[in-house]
Amino acid sequence: MRGFLTLFIAAAGFYGLLALMLFLFQDRMVFLANLPGRALTATPQDAGFEYEDVTLETSDGVKLHGWYIPAAQASGVVLFLHGNAGNISHRLDSIAIFRELGLDTLIIDYRGYGRSEGKPSERGTYLDAEAAWHYLVNSRGVAAE
Repeated sequence: MRGFLTLFIAAAGFYGLLALMLFLFQDRMVFLANLPGRALTATPQDAGFEYEDVTLETSDGVKLHGWYIPAAQASGVVLFLHGNAGNISHRLDSIAIFRELGLDTLIIDYRGYGRSEGKPSERGTYLDAEAAWHYLVNSRGVAAE
């Protein structure tokens, strides 16, 4: 019985340590900002698209970098949040599809990605998306609906 109790305490301790490590390093495990790197490897101009560099500021003061890419005779706008890993320069194929569909595109790098400041986090991702939305509605005059 004593051996079982020792094994149980060791297993519980290991489990507790593992849970603590997962909690402490969860942002590093979820947000892959450095894969494949922060450097931009291309711009929309490389694909033959006109674009504007955009700098946004989030409600907590982080500066984000993005591109606004207009489409000829646009019928709408896409706010493109590119997902995890990489940066906006790795998404030119998606931008091309949006343009073919007649959609202007605002693509931003989340905090810690590409040329955007800050460190990735779940809360920060929400603030980044909100800042991009407000930019489209308030600065570009895009209807909220």
